[in-house]
Amino acid sequence: MLRNIFFLFILVFIFHSEATAQKRERSGPIYVDSARAVPSSPISKRKLVPPSSEFKIYNPRNRGINKVVPGKGLPKTEDPAVQSKKGNIPAKAPILSYEAVSSRSTPTDPTGVAGPNHYLNAWNSAFSIWDKQGNQLMEPASLASIGGEFANETLGDPIVVYDEFADRYLISQFSDTPESFLIAVSRGPDPLNDGWYTYRFTTNEVLPDYPKISIWGDGYYITTNKNSNTADESQVIYVVERDQMLQGEVAGIVSFPLPGIQTNGFYSPAGLHAIGDIPPPRGNSPIVFMQDDAWAGVAQDHLKIWLVNINWEDPVSSTISESQELGAAQGVSPFSATFDGGAFSNLSQPGDAPEIDALQATMMYMTPYRRFNGYNSVVMNFVVDIDFTAAEHAGIRWYELRQQDEGGPWSVYQEGTYAPDKSDRFSGSIGIDEMGNIGLGFTILDDSPENPIYPSIRYTGRYAGDELGIMTLEEQSIVEGEDPDPSSRYGDYAHLTVDPEDNVTFWHNAEYFEGIQRKNRVGVFRIAPEDENDIGVISLVTPQDASLGDAEEISVRIRNFGENAQSGFPVSYTIEGEETVTETFTQTIPATSSTEFTFTQTADFSEVGETYEVTFVTGLVNDENPDNDTLVSEIRNLPPKDVGVTSIDVPVTGQDLTDSEEVVITIENFGGEPQSDFPVSYQIGDNFSVTETFTGTVGVGENEVYTFSQQASIEASGRYRVVASTHLQDDFNPTNDPEVKSIANLNCIPEGSDCSFGDGLFYFELANALNERIPCDDGYIDFISLTADLDRSEDNFTVTVKSIFTQTGQNDEKFSMWIDFNDNAVFEDDERLITSVVIPQANTPVSEDFSIPGNAPLGQHLLRIRAGDTSYEGDLNAPCDVMEYGTTHDYSVNIRDSSLDIDDFILDEAELKVISMMPGEEGSRIYRARLEANFEAPLRITVHDMLGQKLIENSMNFNGEAYTYTFDMSYAAKGVYLLRVGTREAGKVKRFIVR
Repeated sequence: MLRNIFFLFILVFIFHSEATAQKRERSGPIYVDSARAVPSSPISKRKLVPPSSEFKIYNPRNRGINKVVPGKGLPKTEDPAVQSKKGNIPAKAPILSYEAVSSRSTPTDPTGVAGPNHYLNAWNSAFSIWDKQGNQLMEPASLASIGGEFANETLGDPIVVYDEFADRYLISQFSDTPESFLIAVSRGPDPLNDGWYTYRFTTNEVLPDYPKISIWGDGYYITTNKNSNTADESQVIYVVERDQMLQGEVAGIVSFPLPGIQTNGFYSPAGLHAIGDIPPPRGNSPIVFMQDDAWAGVAQDHLKIWLVNINWEDPVSSTISESQELGAAQGVSPFSATFDGGAFSNLSQPGDAPEIDALQATMMYMTPYRRFNGYNSVVMNFVVDIDFTAAEHAGIRWYELRQQDEGGPWSVYQEGTYAPDKSDRFSGSIGIDEMGNIGLGFTILDDSPENPIYPSIRYTGRYAGDELGIMTLEEQSIVEGEDPDPSSRYGDYAHLTVDPEDNVTFWHNAEYFEGIQRKNRVGVFRIAPEDENDIGVISLVTPQDASLGDAEEISVRIRNFGENAQSGFPVSYTIEGEETVTETFTQTIPATSSTEFTFTQTADFSEVGETYEVTFVTGLVNDENPDNDTLVSEIRNLPPKDVGVTSIDVPVTGQDLTDSEEVVITIENFGGEPQSDFPVSYQIGDNFSVTETFTGTVGVGENEVYTFSQQASIEASGRYRVVASTHLQDDFNPTNDPEVKSIANLNCIPEGSDCSFGDGLFYFELANALNERIPCDDGYIDFISLTADLDRSEDNFTVTVKSIFTQTGQNDEKFSMWIDFNDNAVFEDDERLITSVVIPQANTPVSEDFSIPGNAPLGQHLLRIRAGDTSYEGDLNAPCDVMEYGTTHDYSVNIRDSSLDIDDFILDEAELKVISMMPGEEGSRIYRARLEANFEAPLRITVHDMLGQKLIENSMNFNGEAYTYTFDMSYAAKGVYLLRVGTREAGKVKRFIVR
C-alpha cells in the first residue's frame, strides 16, 4: 500500500541523511545536449491561433510521497519573525490596473513582464502583448502562434522573461512530444514585430514540471519540480546557452541535480534572477531553496544555496556544489513551510468552495538580484504557516540577502513574515527597485463570516531606510475578487517585475475569479518618490493608550515622501474639533526618510475612559500630494484599574484526572496602571470557589500567568465547567474579569491516529457550532468548549463534515458520532447516533441527519465524532480505539426543549440538588442549590425551617449551564430545612440537613 511504502522510504531516507548530513556535496552534469534555432517570422495578426476556451486542468498535482515528520520541527508556537500589524505609511493606489486574461484554464499560471515599450504576458497556454499604458496591441492567442518549435504546442506552464542586459524577451513552455523545454527568444526589443528564435531543448525523457527561468551572466537558468525522491542525484536544474540563443545559433543545455537537498514531495527551488543596469559576473550562479525542519533529514530550518559554474567550451566539466546553509546562527528564524502534511488543499474560502493550495515548499517566482554600490542584494519569499498550534494561517516569509564581495558569501540582511491580521496571505511575488525599496504583491483570502474575502490581489512594500523586517507601507488593493476559486488549484504562481525603463515601477500579475472564469489582473505601482515636495504625518508616537493627565506631551512621526529635503513647515493638531495648535518643524528631513516631532504645547486627555480623536496636519506650502498630509488618531484614557482573566490554561481535558490538578490562568491588565496584590479565584463545577491573592505585578497591556496553590479535584468522570476571575477592588469594567472553560475527565482519549494524509475530519458544523480549518494535530483534539444547541422537540438534526483526503473510487473514509446522554464520560453503543457514514469526496461537504430521544436529558453533554480510513487498522465505531488513519474530536451539546414552559420544566424535568460546599470539613454550613435547566428567566429560591418560617428568599439566575445559588447557614440551628426553587405557580422542593 502507498502508506507502507512511504514509511519504508522515510526509514531509509533518515538513515541515509544521518550518514551524509555533514558532507558538502558537489556534482557534475547529469545530462548534456544542444538544440538548433528555428526562426519564426514577426507575429501576424492574420495567422494568430485562437486560445482554447474550454475548461482544462493543467499539470494535475498528485498526492505523492512526502517526508513530513508529524510533530517535528520549530516553531512550536507563533512564527518568531511575524509582522502582526499592517504598515502605516500611506501608499498610493495603483498607477494602472487592468484585466489581462479571462480563461478557464486551471490554473492560469499568470506571468508577465514589462520592457521599455511593451508588457508581455502569458498564461495556460496563450499570450498577449500590451503597450505600457494598458492598451492591448495583440489580442490573446495560443502560444502556438509564435511558430517555429512552438507550432501546435499548447502544453503550458509558460514563463515570460525580459532580459534587460540584451533588450530581449523570452517565452517558454514545456512539451511532451518529446519531453522538452520550448524557449522563444525575441530577435529584437519589439515582441510583436521583430520575430523570434525558437528552441526545443529535450530533457532526457523527463517532463520538466513547474519550470522557472532566471538570468545570469553565463546562461538562462531553469529550476523545476522533478524527481522529488532523487532530486540530489537526478536532473533538476537546467542551464541553456544564453550567448548563442541571442544570436540564433546552436545552443547547449546542461542539467544538474541539487546535491544535499531534502524535499517534501512537490518542491520548487529558485535561481537568482539578475535585473538592473549592471549584469552579474559569469560563474557562481546561485540556486536557493528553503529546508523545513518538519521534513525528514532536516535538522533545522534554513536556506540552502548552491553555486553553478558552467563551462560552455567543455560542458561536462561544469559543476554544481553546495555553498552555504543560512540557519538560526546566520539570522534565519524558525519557520513552518508545511501545510496539512504536504497536501494540496490548505486555505479555506468563504462558503462551501474547495480549500486552496497554499503553494507550499516553493520559492515563489521571482528571486530578483540587483547590484548596488558596495554590495549585491537578492530578495525572495515563500509561504509559511504562522501559527503552529492552530488551523492553517498563511503568511509570507520574505528575505533580503546581501553579498559584500563578488563571489563572496551571502548573509541575511533582513527577514520578516508578513501576516498582519487573521487573513491568509500567500502566492507572493517580490521585487527590489534601484533605490533599495522592496515591493511585495500577494493574494489575500479570508473565510470568516464577519469579513469574507474571496481571493483578491494586493500589495505592500517598504522603503530602503525603514525599520528592518517590516513591510511599512499601507496595504493597497489591485483588485478584489468577486467569487471563490472553484478548484483547489490556484496560481500556480504570481509574477512581479520592475520596469527596466525607470527601475522603480513594479508590475504585478496574479489570479482572481469572477464566476467560473479565472482572471489575471495586472497592477502597476511605485514606492519611490514621484514628487519633489511631499510631506505628511504617518503615525502618533505619544501618548499611547494609558492613564493620562491634563498636560500630556504629543509626538508624531513625519515622513518626507519627496525627492527634496524639507524644513521650516507648519505642523498642527486638533482635538475633537477644538482649537487648532500649530507649530513649526525647524529641523531638516532628508528625502524618503522620517523623523519624530514633539509639540511644545501639551494636551488635556484627563477624562477616564474617554476616547479622544486627534487630527494632525502638515502644511508644506508647495506640497505636491496633499492626500497624505493628514492623520487622524484615537487616544484613549484607560481607567487606572481594569484587570481580567483572559484564559484558563490548566486543567485541560484528559484521562485519569485526579483530585489534585493544577489550575493555571492568564491575567491581562486592560487598564492604565500596573496592578498587583489583588484576589483571583476559580471554581470547578459546583465545588466551592477557591480565592487566593496574585502577588506579582501585571504591567499596562501585559499578561501574567498565575498558578493557584490550591489544586482542584476532577477525579470523577464527566464534563466540568471551570470559571476563573479576578477581583480587583474598584475595577473599572467587571465584565472582563471572568473567563469560562469546559473540560472533561474522559475514560479514553484515542491519541496517535495519523491524519497527515488528510484522513479524518477537517470541518464540523452542527446547529450553531461551526468549526472550520481544523488542524491535524495528533489525531485527537478537545473542542469541548464549542457547544451546539439542540432542541429535543425537533424531529431531526443535521451534522456536516469534510475530509481532506478520500481515495478516488473507494468508500473507505467514514464517520460516526455519539452523545453522552448519561454523562458518565463513556460513549456507549446505545449513545451512537451516526454509524459509518461514507465520505465519498475530498473537500466536499457531507451532511447526515440524526435524531435524539424525546426524553433525552436536558442540559450539557459531551459529543464525540470520529472519521478515518476504515480499510486500515482501528475500529471507527469503538470510540476508544486508535485508528491508523483518522481523527477523533470531542464537542459539547446543550439540549433544550422549546415545547415546555418553565413551570412544566420545573415540575417534570429538572433535578434540584443541595450541595454542601465543603463536605469534608466538620461543621461546614455553606451550601449551593443547583437546578439544571435551559431557561434564562430568573427563578425564586426560598428556605424554610420545619415550622414554616421563611429564612431566605432571593432570585436565582441561570449561569449558562444551570441555575445556581450559594447560601450560608452558619448561624442557623441544626436540623432539617426545606429549599424550594421555581415560580410562584410551580417549583421543586428539596430537604437538606444542617449539622
